[in-house]
Amino acid sequence: MAHRVARCTMFVTPTNPRFIDKAWTRGGDAYILDIEDSIPLAEKARCRGLIRESIAKANKGGASIYVRINKPFVDADLPCSVWPGVDRIMLPKVDTAVEMQYAHDLISRLEKDHGVPFGYIELSPMIETALGVVNIYEILTATPRKIWSMGGGTGYDMAVNLGIEMFVDFDQYAYTSSFVALAAMSLGIESSGGVFVHNPTGRVDQRDHALEEAEILYAAGVHQVTALHPNFIEPLCTGLAPTADEMSWAQIVLDTYQELTLAGESVTHVNGKVVDCYEYELAVKTLEWGRACAEKDRFKEKALARANALLAATS
Repeated sequence: MAHRVARCTMFVTPTNPRFIDKAWTRGGDAYILDIEDSIPLAEKARCRGLIRESIAKANKGGASIYVRINKPFVDADLPCSVWPGVDRIMLPKVDTAVEMQYAHDLISRLEKDHGVPFGYIELSPMIETALGVVNIYEILTATPRKIWSMGGGTGYDMAVNLGIEMFVDFDQYAYTSSFVALAAMSLGIESSGGVFVHNPTGRVDQRDHALEEAEILYAAGVHQVTALHPNFIEPLCTGLAPTADEMSWAQIVLDTYQELTLAGESVTHVNGKVVDCYEYELAVKTLEWGRACAEKDRFKEKALARANALLAATS
């Protein structure tokens, strides 16, 4: 599961060497190689040709690699995006289940042709229109391809679609984002949205805002968020993982509840806190997530050490 841990993802532009060549040094859990919004139409063909080499550049530090393609250019983008080393294809502005089915079929053929295990690559729909929100359940169940985490119903495109302001001091996406999150949770998909974090300035580089965002999201059970600036990576990766104290308490709850059930009891108190079946389930999830985060961090540390050693040897 560790390779699927993506506490902080960040977009990088394959056509900009300054972004792509340094991505591996930033410490992100996942990087999104973007062929969509950050790439002008005249540059998209060149960007497609850079995706495969960009995978090897961006994942040197142990990050997972996603590729965001263009809705109008699925047939051109996917053959350049489905390669070993890619964990997720992000399909923007998905409105219907038919779009998911089409992309799934094409990815399946490309996995076979490009040496990727069938069904390995996740297909993640980006919900950026009102129609996509309305159709979210059908979209999420359109294919057998695994969807590990899901958010949506916010962002610039949704604001344009709804005719609303992007940065305000109230939750203008209260319905759209929560509806998408609820649909995901009903299917056992980890929700990465549905929580309002106030940011009326529109700034995306302030570390103190990243710390506040991580605290709010983690308290709501959200484990993944996309950053638009490297300053957000470390505080989000740290803040969206359980602390040592939380892991220790979760283990106490687990051990205590197991003893309770053996004694035929269902509830007790430890250090003034209730321990029951609900706290037990939460403790199990905390331990699972904490161990996955720790495994991801160890994987990144080893990958970073290898990359630095290779860099030193060739300098």
